[in-house]
Amino acid sequence: MSIQITLTAKELILYLGQEVQINAIDHAKHGEVGILNYVRDRIDGNPLTPTAGVCFHGESFTRTVPLHSVRLLLRPLPGLTESEAKQCFRLGYPYWDQREEVSLIRSETQIEIVSGPLKLVITTLGIVSSERWLDGTASPARVSVLALMNYLDSLFIDTRGYIERGLAYARDA
Repeated sequence: MSIQITLTAKELILYLGQEVQINAIDHAKHGEVGILNYVRDRIDGNPLTPTAGVCFHGESFTRTVPLHSVRLLLRPLPGLTESEAKQCFRLGYPYWDQREEVSLIRSETQIEIVSGPLKLVITTLGIVSSERWLDGTASPARVSVLALMNYLDSLFIDTRGYIERGLAYARDA
């Protein structure tokens, strides 16, 4: 199994317009935060690719940065707030009775969101499981995984394990 040391162009492009941090000791902007303006994948015959364009505060131009020097700034999954957990539940279970209380249980590797007989588990690697308890027996519950993951992505919550693999830095809410 190979260890990923950089985000690919396809992974980075999802974060266009978002803050990133430069992680390259030999780069003039090492440790600084800028906005990801573009991502260029490998082009035959072009030695400058793959690269990312990052604009830093106070500069009127975009700097070209190698992909391996770019780190995302993401929120860890256990940092999900109670109100965000309630919205996750609402999106995951559109049929959920919103009058029910929602409880959020956090650990380093996953969160559990529980309301009534429904339980939703999301891991830091983006694995989603769902169950419904009825008469002491658990069975799978229908959940809208796509809506749920799109919502977490919109909050810049790390659901791909980027932070633990060193491809992103944890940031506060």
